[in-house]
Amino acid sequence: MYFNQFPTIDYDVTGDGTTTTITDLLLRVKVRDYIKENRSWFAKYVVEHDETPEMVAFKIYGQAAYHWVVLLFNQVINPYYGWPLKRKDFFNFINDKYSNPSAVHHYEISQQSGNTTVMITVESDVAGAIEVTNQEYEEAIQQNLRKVRILKPTYLGQFRSEFETLIAQ
Repeated sequence: MYFNQFPTIDYDVTGDGTTTTITDLLLRVKVRDYIKENRSWFAKYVVEHDETPEMVAFKIYGQAAYHWVVLLFNQVINPYYGWPLKRKDFFNFINDKYSNPSAVHHYEISQQSGNTTVMITVESDVAGAIEVTNQEYEEAIQQNLRKVRILKPTYLGQFRSEFETLIAQ
């Protein structure tokens, strides 16, 4: 559905003068700021473990084909690293990235004033410093990726119309 809206171009793949009609994948559309900044158009959503963008789109919009809307509004360019990994992929990822996932990644303390749930990275010798392992660090990144914004279904038709207009220009 997403790429169906893109224009086609004639492209000389081999440089011999013979062209092939292809979809222009290099075309980009930026969501207008007034849409991105209008909080009433969005709902917060927490991605469940192993849930794909297609699953979220089906749950919210009734069609998995709208996965591109979910990705676009969350500025996910690479779904492998910009979307929460499946559990199996997560464990493969940390085992490939770190020789010891249980080793200390860094140390943290709670912020002393204001919002004390905010953690600050510190040196190991700071009083009250808590160690954070490589796995815990990567799990925190995954938890943040789980918090996404979903365009409310009420506005999907309007957004699609705007997208089609922008892509046609």
